[in-house]
Amino acid sequence: MKRIAVTTLAVASMIIGASALNAQDERLDKIVKEVKVTNTLAKASQTKIDVMADQTSDLFGKYKQTLKTNDGLNAYNNQLNKAIAKQNEEIILITEAIAGIAKIKRQITPLMLDMVESLKQFVENDIPFEKEKRMERLSNLQDAIDDPQVAESEKFRVTLQEYQTEVGYGRTVNAWEGILDDGRNVNFVRIGRIGYYYQTQDRSETAAWDVKNSKWVRLPDENTRPINRLIKMANKLIPFDLSIVPIAAPEGK
Repeated sequence: MKRIAVTTLAVASMIIGASALNAQDERLDKIVKEVKVTNTLAKASQTKIDVMADQTSDLFGKYKQTLKTNDGLNAYNNQLNKAIAKQNEEIILITEAIAGIAKIKRQITPLMLDMVESLKQFVENDIPFEKEKRMERLSNLQDAIDDPQVAESEKFRVTLQEYQTEVGYGRTVNAWEGILDDGRNVNFVRIGRIGYYYQTQDRSETAAWDVKNSKWVRLPDENTRPINRLIKMANKLIPFDLSIVPIAAPEGK
């Protein structure tokens, strides 16, 4: 009986030991499985972390690029603001200039009318060379002044042009064929505004314009040849050279 009991106890102990080992193995398997799950989760988490790190790096790069872009835009805006400020100053100056132009425009028309009238009186009192041609130009000038379709700037330009033309006569020597009031065909010659002469085609008569008395005065025969040479020089038939001709003394002399 005793031997059987021992044997039974040993068997029981073995069964209990085997059960304990099985239980331990199950716990180990469970732990292994939990570790594997943990590792899997850790790998997934790491992948997410890596992705987020890459995204963060990209965002940071974009952020830095945005900062650079903003700096460039700020510099550009500052430059634009300076340009706008300069343009505003120019607008103010232009506005003031326009206001000044309007004022000048109101004053320029009476001035031009006075200039044209003075020019007419000057031509009327001047030596009567090409008088019809000059008076016709003044008539055309008056028509331009009276025409509302002609800009003020153009009116002023043609007025100054006519003044320049008249001034130019004082610096030129000119000769041409013309007709006296009595119908005779003669050669006229002018030295600026200091001498105005005519000579008949046959050179039988030579005369000078008397500014003081506004009439022709016949010259002595000794002036025939000098005036004829002056006519040829003005027509560029011979070179300009010294020629002694009578000239009226200035008033008061």
